Amino acid sequence: MRIIIAAISILLGAVALVVGIGQRTFWAPPEIATATVQTELKDAPVTVIGPGVAENQDRPVDVTIEADGEFTAALGRSADVDAWVGKAAHNTISGINSETMALDAEHANGESKVPNPKDSDLWVASESADSHLVHRWTQPADGDWSLLLAADGSKAAPTHITVSWENDASTPFSIPLIIVGALLIVFGAASLLVTGRGRGKGPQGPAATGPGSGSRSAAPATGSGSGSTALQRTAAVAAAAALVLVPAMPASAAPADSPSGSAADPTDTDQDVYAVVQESQLNRILESVSDSVSAGDKAKDAKKLDARVGGKALDLRKHNYAQRGDGVKIAAPDPVAAGPVRSAAVTTTTDWPRTLMVVTQAKDAKVPEVLVLKQDNPRANYKLVNSVTMLPGSEFPGIGVGDTSVRTLSTKDDSVAVAPETAAKDLAEYLGNSKSKKKGEFDKSPFISATHDGQAAAIKDNKNAKIKYKHRADVKSLNVLSTPNGGALVSGYLTSTMSATPKEEGGTVKLDAVSAKLAGASSTKEGVDINYAEPVVFYIPADDSKDKIRLVAGESMPLSAKLK
Repeated sequence: MRIIIAAISILLGAVALVVGIGQRTFWAPPEIATATVQTELKDAPVTVIGPGVAENQDRPVDVTIEADGEFTAALGRSADVDAWVGKAAHNTISGINSETMALDAEHANGESKVPNPKDSDLWVASESADSHLVHRWTQPADGDWSLLLAADGSKAAPTHITVSWENDASTPFSIPLIIVGALLIVFGAASLLVTGRGRGKGPQGPAATGPGSGSRSAAPATGSGSGSTALQRTAAVAAAAALVLVPAMPASAAPADSPSGSAADPTDTDQDVYAVVQESQLNRILESVSDSVSAGDKAKDAKKLDARVGGKALDLRKHNYAQRGDGVKIAAPDPVAAGPVRSAAVTTTTDWPRTLMVVTQAKDAKVPEVLVLKQDNPRANYKLVNSVTMLPGSEFPGIGVGDTSVRTLSTKDDSVAVAPETAAKDLAEYLGNSKSKKKGEFDKSPFISATHDGQAAAIKDNKNAKIKYKHRADVKSLNVLSTPNGGALVSGYLTSTMSATPKEEGGTVKLDAVSAKLAGASSTKEGVDINYAEPVVFYIPADDSKDKIRLVAGESMPLSAKLK
């Protein structure tokens, strides 16, 4: 019986050793695991590589892209990438099949052309390549990210894609197998040796004839029987251990499952709140806007502004370019500085349009300026829609890029002390009348004081003319962002009109140089209406605050003049 048990022990030990050593040598998994697109995909202008190709990895993933010609790879939020793709035909690579090591890929029909995504503001990072690119997948921040591939928007996007990573397939049982195998072999060999010695001494030993001898020989007999049972149990346990360990042969090269408990809690809504641009994006956007404005200002050519300036900001610069010259002293618009950034209110509202309010200050500028940028849709770039120099003594809330408390508010939002639309109208009324009942809503401001003083002086100095002022709020131009303390920042435009008519019939109203250029006449007997634009930025306190609305930035610029 001992010989059989020893033989089984040695056999099992040999098997365990072979399996254990094999897992670390000829059965060892490859160091690099790869998955490729094995599905025949139709041509499409866009290919999207979703977060599924890397979400289960705890180490870097390389995406190798092969193409016929030049293409762009752009990394963005998955939701943003999907919004940019829209109704376009596209191929999607959503994950990795752990059994076949193939990339899960499918085609969606749609529009055959898209804009070239190369210079889109939507991407956190992008790179262009010719024929070949290895992209190291990184997560710039928490959340889902996707990689968008496209040629020029009309040609087929790359679909020859390979995803590779350091294989985390492990062989945790190799060492235990080797140890158990060695122990089983040693145990089996020892058992054979003991059995051999026992047989050699048996014939030479004294016969058990006497009662004393029988008594003494009974114990070894019992002990021998007990040892045999223990040996069988040991062998059985070792065999069971070996059988349990043997199935753990070459581990799969598929991506490892997520650690237990690491999955995001679907009830945790904070994970979906993020600033719509990151700091690197914002800096890139500001540089592009600054370059475009600088080129337009230098050449006095509004066409150079089209890519990066829109709305009222574009209109004001067009008017300024047209007004300057012919000996009329009209100041050039302030340059737009890309940095340094003093504060940045970046919305976390992911719907479009998206709004940013940024405070920058040029090296030679005495005071900072507030830049308001707006993105109308996923495929549009951010455009400057307001640019106003901050007022002396004014404050813009200190907000950093990534502050998740910033969101886009409606112009009628009632979560602040005064709804933004109402506040803008009240400001317009107060500017036109220093004794307005709305006066109590606003903190003291040099812009408000200068406006009132200028209007009073014009009325006093023009004794031969009746002069009236009227200010209006352009509600459609308002952009509103919440602030961390529960308040709101409001950017927009007011318009003001100065109406001048002769006091007496037959009298004459003389116009200053700027007004004369705008009206096309130096005087009038009928009267004239002179229009001004007033870009402003103001802060509305929280609903439960005792603070007043305060003006952060404001200017007045001549727009047009029309004879009556």
